[in-house]
Amino acid sequence: MLKRKNYWLLFAVLLLALTSLSPSMELDTDGGTYPPRQPPDQSERPPSGEAGEIQSLTIRVSLNSSDFSVLEQISKNYSLSTGVSVELKNTGTEDEATKVRQELTVGASPDIVMLDGHSIYDLASRGYLLPVDIYQSAPGTTPLAMLIPQMQWNGYNWGVPLDIDPYVLVYSPQRLAGLGLPAAPASLEQWNTLLAQLKNEPGKDTYLLSVDTRNPYGIAAVLQSMGSGLQSAGLAQAQWLEAARSDFYLTSRYNANIWELLQDGKLAVAAVPLSEWKAHGNSTLAVQAPGKQEGKAGYEMINSRFFALPAQAGNPEAAVRWLAYVTSRSAQLEWLKNTDRLPALDELYRSELPEMEHLPVPAGWFLAEGNAPRAGSEGGWKARAEAALGLLTGKLDAAGYEAAVSASSE
Repeated sequence: MLKRKNYWLLFAVLLLALTSLSPSMELDTDGGTYPPRQPPDQSERPPSGEAGEIQSLTIRVSLNSSDFSVLEQISKNYSLSTGVSVELKNTGTEDEATKVRQELTVGASPDIVMLDGHSIYDLASRGYLLPVDIYQSAPGTTPLAMLIPQMQWNGYNWGVPLDIDPYVLVYSPQRLAGLGLPAAPASLEQWNTLLAQLKNEPGKDTYLLSVDTRNPYGIAAVLQSMGSGLQSAGLAQAQWLEAARSDFYLTSRYNANIWELLQDGKLAVAAVPLSEWKAHGNSTLAVQAPGKQEGKAGYEMINSRFFALPAQAGNPEAAVRWLAYVTSRSAQLEWLKNTDRLPALDELYRSELPEMEHLPVPAGWFLAEGNAPRAGSEGGWKARAEAALGLLTGKLDAAGYEAAVSASSE
């Protein structure tokens, strides 16, 4: 009997204990609702050198061997000053946006990836990236105004720009003078004139234009030279491209052959990155920046490279500290002096640096408000770029291009 009373007493004590805990044990029955992600509390970060400090980062980039060596040295300097080990992986591929999507599906991701600037919006809006600014303890450096729309979406910054590389038109002044043009075509009419002159040349087989099919910046530069642009090209430009593309020399990667073709007079005009001109151009060739007038959407022909944080990045706070270092003024100066690409930092275009001289356009052109994209323009970039490349490679005719562009505007 005594044992039975003890059991009842024990049961009563347990019941009272559970009753007192019940207010804090309510279940969340709304399975589809999650609190918004909050910025990390900066005060909770362990100070440098203490237990808990992130001591390693993995960063994947896509660079040529020369640029990769420069980045390696900058990153080594960061490691020496902070003690953080940084592993740089150079993939040598260019479709990093696709890689980010693939890796997130299997749960494998580096801490930082390098991306084409125009892929940021698409990846961020689909949930593949983390916003950079919520992990920053202090504001970063100010990039060129024309780059800001590429990095912003939904009120956050989703990337940090490293550099830019505008596409330009390269030609042989002697060859074009023989065809009646003083320089590369600067209108649709001049392109028509040049094409007609080449077709009327007896016994010569000359390509009209070399353009890259890897990305839309080369064709954007050509459209700029016609007074149009990738996001404003109409039926007239589309029909011209469809009719003239059989006279194009299309490349899928940087092609050293075009420089020989230009010098031999077998190629009239090449749309190439400025970095390629700086590396391979010579005194027998000339360079021209299309659409040099302010307000002609010059950003469309500029290839930009950004760093971004994949959504599954393990060390975002440590990652943004590395980003702040490699995109600082001193690192950008080092990048400018040792690579053929231009910096992304606004103030360097205002500093009258000798490295910024002898560009196809004055440094101030990159600062002009009229050359920056309008807010919200990134939403339609991908569809228009794909339509332009489809037209260039023969996958679309002019009517198909018009339909694809119209669909992207709906």
